Amino acid sequence: MHPNKAARFWYKECYDLFMNKFLVIIDGPMGSGKTTIGKILHNKLKRTAVLSTDKIKFFLSDFERGERDNAISAAVLMQMCKEYIKHNINIVLPQGFWKKGYIDPYIALAKESNLRLFVYQLEAPREVLLERIKARPKPELATTPVPEERILKNINTWEENRYNLGKVFNTKELSSEEIAGAILRDIGE
Repeated sequence: MHPNKAARFWYKECYDLFMNKFLVIIDGPMGSGKTTIGKILHNKLKRTAVLSTDKIKFFLSDFERGERDNAISAAVLMQMCKEYIKHNINIVLPQGFWKKGYIDPYIALAKESNLRLFVYQLEAPREVLLERIKARPKPELATTPVPEERILKNINTWEENRYNLGKVFNTKELSSEEIAGAILRDIGE
C-alpha cells in the first residue's frame, strides 16, 4: 500500500473511532415505540449498545417500582454507559425520562465524552398509547403486569415533565422503521 493511502486509511480509522462516536436518546411515554425503535437501531448500527432501565431493573430479583430501586437502576445504567464509552462503543438509550432532571446527566456525559448527541421524543395520542400497552405481552421477567392506573400515571408524569429538546416524532403518523431511518440519517450511518 502506498504510504499516503496508508496514512489516509489510518486517519479515517482514528476519526471513525474517536470523533464519530454518539449517544442517541429516545424519550417518550410508555407505548410510544422506544423499545421497538431501539431494536431496529441495534440491528442496523455497529459497535452500539442499546441500554435502558427497563432491562436493568429486572436484574434485581425483587425489584419494586419506587424511588429506591429506580435510583439503583439509573445508577447502574449510567455506569454501563460510562464503561461502553470508555471502550469506544456508541450508545442508544430508548428510555423514558419521567422527570426533567433525569436526562441532564446523559447530556453532560455526552459533552464530557465528546460524543455527538442526538435527542428524540416520541409521542402518540393517549388512546393509541393505551391500546399499544394493553396489546403487548408482559415482560418475561416481570412478576406482575403493570396496572392501568400505573400506566396512566406514567403517561401523565411524562406529559407534565416533558422538555423541549430534540426532534419530535408522532408514532401514530410514522412507522418505527421510518423513525429509525430518520435517526440513522441524522447519525450518518
